Amino acid sequence: MADRSSSKHSSPGAEGAAEPRAPGLGEQFGRTRSAFLGLIAAHIDLAKAEFAEIGGEIKRAAALGGVALVLLFLAGMLIVVGLLLFLGETIFGSIGWGVLDGAELLLGGAALLIFAVIDLSWGRAFSAFLVALGVGLVVTGVLAVDWTWVSHHYSGMLAAIVLAVLAGAVFVGLVGLVLGSAFGRGAATAGFFAGLVCGVLVGLLASAGPGLRVASAIGVATLLLFWPIVAAVFVFRHGIDTAKLRERFVPTQTIETTKETIEWVREQLPHARKS
Repeated sequence: MADRSSSKHSSPGAEGAAEPRAPGLGEQFGRTRSAFLGLIAAHIDLAKAEFAEIGGEIKRAAALGGVALVLLFLAGMLIVVGLLLFLGETIFGSIGWGVLDGAELLLGGAALLIFAVIDLSWGRAFSAFLVALGVGLVVTGVLAVDWTWVSHHYSGMLAAIVLAVLAGAVFVGLVGLVLGSAFGRGAATAGFFAGLVCGVLVGLLASAGPGLRVASAIGVATLLLFWPIVAAVFVFRHGIDTAKLRERFVPTQTIETTKETIEWVREQLPHARKS
């Protein structure tokens, strides 16, 4: 009986000891803080994973875009080069003229852009084109004439050669004189003699009867050659205004204003006033 009573009295205590203890405020705060930090760490890991994936996609897109730009550049070059060769074959009868005239066009355009940076306005560029066009027409005219037909009432080929050489020397020599006169009397004389030499060469070529297509091709080549040359004459005729270039590319007003501000600050300092 004693054992039964003791066992009955001990069962409530055992049940009370088995009941869970309620966590305190500090323990609840610690658990909440740990859960919050874990949540933040999870978000950070997720963001890192997503940014790594996005970075990979950006690299892939940049690589594909770069390849696309290269292909577009090559396509543009192919179109330009092919068009120049096609025009040379169609208009002048040979793709070689397309190569020559196309190369002169691109190089001349680059030279004109450089001169525009220095001091070449649109008006001067157009005036240079007109002068170069006149030179090209003169050369085309000398080459296109059938000098054998002109000298048909003379005997032999010698007359045609003489007429072609004289015409080339006179016309091209006058062109050299006009171009050289922009730099003074001495330059005009030198330009005239240079034009005479070039005119003799043009006349010898014209005496062989190259035909209208070849004459036109050489005339276009002459135009594209003289266009940047005449533009350079317009730019360098009176010299380059370095002061004007400095004003265009140097922030003069900002520098002067900064100097004035520094001087004003120095005047406001106490030791500057004492001195």
